[in-house]
Amino acid sequence: MSDLSKFNIDDFNNFISQASQSIACGPSCKEKEKSQQLEKNYLDAETNVISAPQQLFTAKKEYITYTQGESGYNEYIDKELNEKAETIVSSYQTKFNNSVNTIKTNIQIYDGLLINFNNVVDLYKKYKKENTDLEKTLKNKTSDTLTNDRKSYYEDESLNRLKIYYYFFLSVYIFIVVVFLLSIFLVKTEVKVTSRIFILILLILYPFICYWIILLLHKLFEYIKSFFPMNHTNNIKSSKNNFI
Repeated sequence: MSDLSKFNIDDFNNFISQASQSIACGPSCKEKEKSQQLEKNYLDAETNVISAPQQLFTAKKEYITYTQGESGYNEYIDKELNEKAETIVSSYQTKFNNSVNTIKTNIQIYDGLLINFNNVVDLYKKYKKENTDLEKTLKNKTSDTLTNDRKSYYEDESLNRLKIYYYFFLSVYIFIVVVFLLSIFLVKTEVKVTSRIFILILLILYPFICYWIILLLHKLFEYIKSFFPMNHTNNIKSSKNNFI
């Protein structure tokens, strides 16, 4: 009687039901049930993850309110907010300091670049002035060279012209001397032979003494000119022109 009292009819029915289901459900059925159970577990866990922060917040509030009262919970919230605020302020302060340091570095770089730029501009102006001066010097030298070449050309041309005149007059002179020499012996005249020979000698010597003769005549002319008050007359004319 005691064993029968211990026997539970509900447990027996559950056992019979499970056995029947186990017999009725084959391997494919069991695999499907296993898949459905795993999907249910996954969805439950995902729901728990989503609701976990709120559950944690609610549990924390209830615990602190129960143990420390409403004022204790408010103090805890103020402390937590202050810590979060300090963390945020510290983060922004760090970012601000980094930005300030970056700006200072950029300003120093800019100052260095500005100094270099000014130095480059000054160097450019210096080189530009030097190039301008060199260009002017080169143009002047080129102009002087062209002028000298032109002068040399004209001088050479004048010398060539003078040479032509020289050789022409020299030829005429030689022709006259030869003719006079022949006339001494071929032409009958009342002039004595000695006189004609003397004239011939003078003609031969003339090219060698003509320069000194001209120089002597020029000095004689300047000497005679100095006795005339030409300079005084020129000064008087110049004074009259200035007065007018």
